[in-house]
Amino acid sequence: MSEFDYIIVGAGSAGCVLANRLTESSEHRVLLLEAGGSDRHPFVRMPKGMAKLVEDPRFTWFFPIDQPRAPDLPASEVWIRGKVLGGSSSINGMIYSRGHPEDYQEWNALGGPGWGWAEMKAAYKAIEDHELGPAEHRGAGGPLKITTGKLRYPVAEAMIQAGEELGLKRTDDLNQEDLEGVGYYAHNISKGRRQSAAGVFLDSARGRKNLRVQSGAHVDRVMFDGRRAVAVSCRVDGAEQIFRANREIVLCAGTLLSPKILQLSGIGPQAHLRSVGIEVLHDSPDVGRRMREHLGFSMPHRLLGSAGLNHRFRGIGLVRSVLRYYLFHDGPMATGLFEVGAFAKTAPGANRPDTQLYLGAFSYGHSDDNFPVRVNQPGREPGLTIYGQLLNLTSEGTVMIQSADPDQPPRIIPNWLTTHYDQQALIGMVKYMRNYVRQPALRGIVGEELIPGPDCRSDDEILDAVRRLSTSGLHGVATCRMGRDDESVVDHRLRVRGTDGLRVADCSVMPSLVSGNTNGPAMALGWRAADIILERG
Repeated sequence: MSEFDYIIVGAGSAGCVLANRLTESSEHRVLLLEAGGSDRHPFVRMPKGMAKLVEDPRFTWFFPIDQPRAPDLPASEVWIRGKVLGGSSSINGMIYSRGHPEDYQEWNALGGPGWGWAEMKAAYKAIEDHELGPAEHRGAGGPLKITTGKLRYPVAEAMIQAGEELGLKRTDDLNQEDLEGVGYYAHNISKGRRQSAAGVFLDSARGRKNLRVQSGAHVDRVMFDGRRAVAVSCRVDGAEQIFRANREIVLCAGTLLSPKILQLSGIGPQAHLRSVGIEVLHDSPDVGRRMREHLGFSMPHRLLGSAGLNHRFRGIGLVRSVLRYYLFHDGPMATGLFEVGAFAKTAPGANRPDTQLYLGAFSYGHSDDNFPVRVNQPGREPGLTIYGQLLNLTSEGTVMIQSADPDQPPRIIPNWLTTHYDQQALIGMVKYMRNYVRQPALRGIVGEELIPGPDCRSDDEILDAVRRLSTSGLHGVATCRMGRDDESVVDHRLRVRGTDGLRVADCSVMPSLVSGNTNGPAMALGWRAADIILERG
């Protein structure tokens, strides 16, 4: 095929779903472009293989953050994204979370009709094949297999009991509509193997004659005839190629790269584009702006009276874990990063959970300045980690190109903790996490707090520790936000304002954060986008 009806840029969580849906009939010729390569590496299929993948430039983009955590610190944080078929769904922690119904009612109010809980729940139920079976809020028989946590051990049970003692209800399904509760996380894992968007949605479509998948394709810009998007300019093996679309081009490159491509194509804040030498096609003020992100804080502790899991990821213990995985496809290598999860309301008057907790009987190594190190370096002593994410942060960041050179990464300014609400909420979250591990079920199990440590007590000290040691960059949204107002980047049909034949369908269009991880929502968004493009809803 040399001409296509649809060109999809980005084979990530949304792009793979969209490619599958648009090629179900033979009516449409579809080209799927992906800058990364094959997802056939064994570490992609092995759930704990993510520890290696996230440090390998063959599979991961590394985006430097041009903002220091504190005035006396250098700008050293790096955000990662999947650079492989399946995108970040091929390297992530595989926690399957859908958020709260109020999240989608907010999308409907901010973004436009068709994005409420009724529509998004239908999309979720269509893609899910949940091992707990069908329910009013849960799907079964869909392509994406969802399983509840399989790695269960006494310390994990004590973690869940501690949540109950704190007032959370235990649940077998952390995706029930009220969301608040504690239990084992659900993962998009089946029989010990990762269920990435590529493995689930793309592999089943690869044999279709009306789909072409081009990996190693670095898209530089969208090309226009007047204001109509007609082609994309990209580089494949270093050679420029132009692919033409008769109907539409859909950007699915994610929160960091979709705004970059739009800006390089002349769509974005007019003054900024001109300052870097880009000819303006359409002045779209919010391209690359209004970014919102979850902010997380990890609190490792000594583990008492149990060997925990650290020894199973080091030395001979790691060898045994890997052998067990290849022999039986179970054990610690066959599950996601954390076993136990909880969703809680920690701010007064919250109408939905504002804090997500992750718990596991392991800990990372840490350096002298207490900054956590890489996920492939477990602690040498038994450890237990409670990791919290604040879900409804209000601070807004930016993603802007720095020049007309497509090889230069965008300048990312997260603007962490710039609002009073965020500052107070993070302090409250840390206090809640400390209270959690002090519950009776964990007495004699949880020892010394390693980070930030027992000397960090006052609100100011907690806030300073969070500024220095928190993590982000995994769940960003809204850099190409959907909205009813003229400054929004796309309308409720995901059409880029000021153009024809161009849409965006990925996390960047989400007008507000979801109360949980974004991989599931990205796949459901791709499903919903296909309905819209095919005019089925």
